[in-house]
Amino acid sequence: MCTSALAVCSEAYFSAVAKMGDQALHTLSSRSLGDVLIQISETQRRLTAEMEGVFRWFQVEVLQAMEKNVKLDEEYIGGSRRVYELEVRNQAEALEKQLRRGAYRDSLENSDYMLYLRQSQQEILKEEERRYRFLAEKHCGLTQSILFLINKTGASLQQKAEGWKEKVNDTRGSRPRTPTHSDQEAQVLRFYLI
Repeated sequence: MCTSALAVCSEAYFSAVAKMGDQALHTLSSRSLGDVLIQISETQRRLTAEMEGVFRWFQVEVLQAMEKNVKLDEEYIGGSRRVYELEVRNQAEALEKQLRRGAYRDSLENSDYMLYLRQSQQEILKEEERRYRFLAEKHCGLTQSILFLINKTGASLQQKAEGWKEKVNDTRGSRPRTPTHSDQEAQVLRFYLI
């Protein structure tokens, strides 16, 4: 499904970000940026996992339920159609007999046939409303779950993002430390070992 593809793709991406952060962590000039990248990767992984949980719930509660309901609806509609067509035919025949016997045409409006048609229409409209209500309720639940997640993580994530931005901006004005001879040798060794 789409959620598992999203999870796999995001895991691959954030693993790559974490790896780049780890590499930056072992440099002289970009240690603080490496730390930021690792923190971003870990935070985004947790957030993605929580979002995946929300969408997994949506898949089970809504998509699978709708698929099941569609199959049940097909059976129900097929059976209801046969019953309805048979009843309409019977009511129409009874009305036709009444009209042949001299019943007045204006009695058609109050006939069992017309009452049955009105009642059937009301039942159809109620069923249609029930189906739309189901969909709307489930989407309200999805929206509430997403809002809960945003409220739960939003303020913390905003603070982290602002902190990361400050750390990244701090690297713009700073000059890299001039490496010593032993720092350069260690850097060369790490480069070849990675």
